[in-house]
Amino acid sequence: MKQFRLSIAVLLSVWSLAGMGDAKADNGAGANGVKIEKSEQKKVRFYTQTATPIDVAIIDADGNMLYRGVISRNKQGSTSFNLNGLPDGQYFLTAGNNAWWLSQGLTIKGNALNIDESKLQQVMEPTVLAYEKNKFEVNLPAKNVEEANVAIYDAQNVLVQTDSFKGTARRFDLSGLPDGAYTFVVGPNQKQFSTRVAIKH
Repeated sequence: MKQFRLSIAVLLSVWSLAGMGDAKADNGAGANGVKIEKSEQKKVRFYTQTATPIDVAIIDADGNMLYRGVISRNKQGSTSFNLNGLPDGQYFLTAGNNAWWLSQGLTIKGNALNIDESKLQQVMEPTVLAYEKNKFEVNLPAKNVEEANVAIYDAQNVLVQTDSFKGTARRFDLSGLPDGAYTFVVGPNQKQFSTRVAIKH
């Protein structure tokens, strides 16, 4: 346990090595053009072209937050993270803002880091559109997300309906609800987005 705490302290002390190396062109590999790639033995480079600040976190397999910070676009277009202080295991680099979220699985084994493209999950902000009067379709663009949750709240923040769905779209008939404003909260457990709609009979 002492070694693990020391490893976290080392990680936090060397975490922000911003702008190492040249920026590469955005290939759109992740949400909003974010790209995560291995840069050295146990270092990860995070590329972004967005001007909007991005919340970034490193989480271990048990769900413990090892690092949390904000990345703003810099001149180099990339930020490096040194993971030399972490022991062998599975980790997740998560990033996002109000419009998108992604989680990239990272594995450290021996003295090497591996980024598994098949462990990239991402979600874009959903659209909630009326397809008939007081009936709405939720579209949630996502990759490698098995299930999304939907919770609908009234104007007093009282939960009026919950559901979950697989795939990218689901329809909801709210014609049985009284007039007023309602909030859809949509997304997987890790990231949820809110959208307001109005019911009028």
